[in-house]
Amino acid sequence: MSMFTTRRTAKIALVATAVAGTVTMAAPGAQAATSDTTKDTIWNLGYDTSATTTIKKSGQSSTTTGFTFSTLHVEKGDLSSDIMLKDFKMPVKLGKLQIAIATISQEPVGKAVGTIDPNTHKIVQTQKVNLHIKDVSATGKGLINLVGKNCRTSSPITLTVTGKQGGLFDPINLSGTFTIPNFANCGLSTSLVNSQVAGPGNTINMTLTPHG
Repeated sequence: MSMFTTRRTAKIALVATAVAGTVTMAAPGAQAATSDTTKDTIWNLGYDTSATTTIKKSGQSSTTTGFTFSTLHVEKGDLSSDIMLKDFKMPVKLGKLQIAIATISQEPVGKAVGTIDPNTHKIVQTQKVNLHIKDVSATGKGLINLVGKNCRTSSPITLTVTGKQGGLFDPINLSGTFTIPNFANCGLSTSLVNSQVAGPGNTINMTLTPHG
């Protein structure tokens, strides 16, 4: 599952202030714009993203990749992100026996929002997301799909990740723990899916690398 987020350091704020709100510094994946009405500095940031999700019930982990586009309001420290991750695959087991492979997509509900603290450089960001199990089959290629087309979490997951910005061009590491609600509309496999996946204590670890 995987999901969430991004930011640039408080050093950006210092640089932006030093040039009186009009920033032209070039940085990988970043563009700056200054509002004519407020003189606020807005940074548009792009990150190559890797996310690893671990399901507590099954102990299984899966990694996917994607891209995160973020907007940072430098003076306020407000963050807003669109996180786009590829589908990921997860083994489905009975005991130690693998019986199928699940293909899962993350469907964001709105943008991820958060802040970066100008003093501590701590990042906090929250994303709401539905998990859509698109396919459960012996090969993971949809030849016989055991869950149908509409197997999703019955309500969105609230995923909050935290981390700390280092150097201006350093990767950002974010992590969080979250609860997966029960799934619905999975046909005869609904009980099996919930026994394998739904519940608290799941983790996500993300690495966001400045694009460029």
